[in-house]
Amino acid sequence: MTRLYLLIVLVIANADLSAQFYLNASNQLPDNGAKQQSMDIRAADLDQDGDLDVVLANEFQANTILLNDGNGNFTTAIGALPTRIQDSEDVAIADFNGDGWLDLVFCSEDDISLGEQNVHEYYVGSTEGTFTTGPDELADSEANAVITADINQDGWPDLLFGNNGPTTLLLNDQSGSFVQNEDRIPAINRTTQDLLLVDLTGDGHADLIEGNENGNRYFVNDGSGFFTDETAERFPGISNLETRKVVAGDVDGDNDLDLFLCNVAFQPGRNPQNRLFINDGAGNFTDATSTQLPLDLDLTLDAIIIDLDADNDLDIFVANIAGVPQKVYRNDGAGSFEFATTGIFEQNYVREGLGLFAADFNGDGLTDIYLCDRKNPSTNFKDLLLLRAPLTSVVEQESTKRITVFPNPIQDTFYVRGIFNNTAATAQLSDVSGRTLAELNLQRQSDHTYQASWPAQFKSGVYFMKIANTSVKVIKQ
Repeated sequence: MTRLYLLIVLVIANADLSAQFYLNASNQLPDNGAKQQSMDIRAADLDQDGDLDVVLANEFQANTILLNDGNGNFTTAIGALPTRIQDSEDVAIADFNGDGWLDLVFCSEDDISLGEQNVHEYYVGSTEGTFTTGPDELADSEANAVITADINQDGWPDLLFGNNGPTTLLLNDQSGSFVQNEDRIPAINRTTQDLLLVDLTGDGHADLIEGNENGNRYFVNDGSGFFTDETAERFPGISNLETRKVVAGDVDGDNDLDLFLCNVAFQPGRNPQNRLFINDGAGNFTDATSTQLPLDLDLTLDAIIIDLDADNDLDIFVANIAGVPQKVYRNDGAGSFEFATTGIFEQNYVREGLGLFAADFNGDGLTDIYLCDRKNPSTNFKDLLLLRAPLTSVVEQESTKRITVFPNPIQDTFYVRGIFNNTAATAQLSDVSGRTLAELNLQRQSDHTYQASWPAQFKSGVYFMKIANTSVKVIKQ
């Protein structure tokens, strides 16, 4: 059956949100696969059935694959991976050998069972999401992070490991085997917890950020996959940070990537306050924490930057440990944040949150959230699967004064949701200067939902609609 999903965008700025945008769907996770010592999560279509499966990197337990039935119901793929008990910390997913199936690399930190070796796990994918041991062992290191990207631009995915020591680069030999390269990234000893590879300078080339326990680093890509350390010039040095995760997003709407640092205080003297760094558009950063982030001294191990409340700006969801709730920082539209957790979720979730991933898990076109809840002997919690609520139901919980236009950006036919007294209503369309362009007829389709057609003479751009004394910003693609 074909299903039609419409994305409804709430466009009332600075409104007091009371609806729940995400609902707990952890009952759709299996008991035998989502109660692990999970350190991190990635999602990909491992069995090529058109939906996203979950891969969990587990500490001193066998790593886990959860297969999706297409509706966000997961089962543990027993026997899909070789059983190895290691201190897995992170996982990278790509087709490393070019056979059309996704492969997996888990990085390992401390492997007691293997003596002094810190052997990373490399598994080659095959039919129906099953995996066998890769062609050779990867270069040994004590790693907390692994990411994959085509560093040398030969069309093959390479590997970067964030280590207790210098970050190491393993170049793919174009067959799925790897050779360590020591020329492209400066060798600087740090205890790295996270790696982020994104274009920060706006030149189209991915730069590298290390999230470290002892001084974060910023390496700029020269365009050919060689990196220089430009931390001192571009990234404010804060000596007392113990960073566990670095995430990027355009939080202030100026078309460049800003940085959010998740911090803890496991080491004496460290400041656990999370940090926000604003990009000037050329890859130079300013610490805006004191003016744009709320004071928060909880221990944060991960975060995602997504539009949680459907108001067209990016919010931040942080994963905390040590008996405190997971939290939402809500964006005011200009890159300043306030706490808004219970306005987004149906309750406060107290979890040992170590890993986060945002994706559409149930195929409804909306972004869901998966949180790894590290197994705690005092609880019986599974991992947390938060499904984005159908936004029509969210709107119904909101004040009757709210108006929504969807989809937004607008297509030739669009819909307005609100409570009017008439079976038909009108909307005044204006440009950004306030000049009235047209009056649009809204035809009632059902309770509180109206349909309209976009005037063909008005092309792509930003417009405003005035409906029932409420001005709504819309975008026409």
